[in-house]
Amino acid sequence: MSTPEERAEYIAGLRMLADALETNPELTLPYTGRTTTTINVIPFDNQREQLAAWARVLPGRKEKQPRGQYFDLIGAFRGLKMMVICHRDEVCERVVLGTREVTETVPDPDLIAAVPTVTVTKTVEDVVWRCRPLLADADPTAGVR
Repeated sequence: MSTPEERAEYIAGLRMLADALETNPELTLPYTGRTTTTINVIPFDNQREQLAAWARVLPGRKEKQPRGQYFDLIGAFRGLKMMVICHRDEVCERVVLGTREVTETVPDPDLIAAVPTVTVTKTVEDVVWRCRPLLADADPTAGVR
C-alpha cells in the first residue's frame, strides 16, 4: 500500500505527463512495441476488493482475461489503457467439475539417468557496458516550457 504522499506524487506525475504530451505534440506516446503503453495495476492486498473497485470506475466495456495463475481486467479511460492484474486464486473460486485419466508419452526417467554427461569447453565474452551520459550533447533547454 502506498502512503498518501507517494499517491499524491504519482498523481502529480501523471498530470505532468499529460501536460507534457499535450503541449509537445512532437513527443511520441509511451509505447510497448505493439501498442500504446497500458498502465498496469497490481494490487497486493485485498485483491478481490481492488478488482471490484476498478471494475466500477473503468467506464464502458471491460474484458476479463484469465492468464495462467493471473486474472486480468482490461479497460480504458478513453485512450488510456488500463490492466488490473490479480492472482487468479485471490479473485476466483477454483471448482473441480470432475476427474479423468489422460495418457502421455514422456521420456523414460531410468534411461535419462543412464545417459552419460560430457564436459565441453567454449569461449564466452566477459563484457562491461560503458555508456556516456545520455544527455551530455542535448540542449539543456530543449523541451522545457
